[in-house]
Amino acid sequence: MKVKCIDNELCSDLTFGGVYSVVEEGDKYYVVLVEEQKEIVTRKTRFVVIQDGELTKKAKATINELSYQLKNEFKDIRDFKIRKNSKGEIKEIIIKFKYE
Repeated sequence: MKVKCIDNELCSDLTFGGVYSVVEEGDKYYVVLVEEQKEIVTRKTRFVVIQDGELTKKAKATINELSYQLKNEFKDIRDFKIRKNSKGEIKEIIIKFKYE
């Protein structure tokens, strides 16, 4: 996702009008990339979304594929792992498919 800064008050890492890539999104914050892969956490209210990255389409496709795998006893899945953060929230799900 790409966001544009509309409020850089008291934040020396952001440039007003600058466009940034979002690495992670929370309820009230974004983790954005600035200056050579440096990540910062900042309030969502500082930005407007300019490119969604088709997250909804990707999520629907993933859900459809996993639903298919469930109905077919996971015949195409070789391995999967769930990674959680320190709060116990799911951070990442890694699915490895069989290629024949």
